Amino acid sequence: MLKAGRMSTRLRIRIKKLMDPELDLKLDYGELIRLSILIGFKMEDGWSELYEAIIDTGAHTSVIPRYIWEEICVEEKVDHSVQGIVPKKECSLPVKVSIIRGLLFDDELNHTNEVEFYAYCALDDKVPLILGFKGLLDRFAIYFKIGAGIAYLEE
Repeated sequence: MLKAGRMSTRLRIRIKKLMDPELDLKLDYGELIRLSILIGFKMEDGWSELYEAIIDTGAHTSVIPRYIWEEICVEEKVDHSVQGIVPKKECSLPVKVSIIRGLLFDDELNHTNEVEFYAYCALDDKVPLILGFKGLLDRFAIYFKIGAGIAYLEE
């Protein structure tokens, strides 16, 4: 429910259509879809540059590569490790579970209110910037109808 006098914010989500050339050679697999949005992070003296982040509706927690989180305000909580689709210890990713502050933006620079959320701060740069549910995506209504070219989130 909206507070009196407050309007909702709707941000257009980027829809990218990608191909996997290797898979496409094996099977006429077609297009792959990736949803993304821009995010800026709270720094000691203002806000970071905007980064393109993947909206991952299957991710319970956001993931931030080291080159980003080393430059922003991070409240580190605990060391941890996470695993993806391959449940082997050697395939786990060491992270620092942290509290981050950010603003989501669309391409017209419309933005959300400041959001504080948990994130896995990766100890490596070789991970994508992923936005997950814990404290972030769970705050918004997310709508996408890819065939019609429509995708947005609403606060």
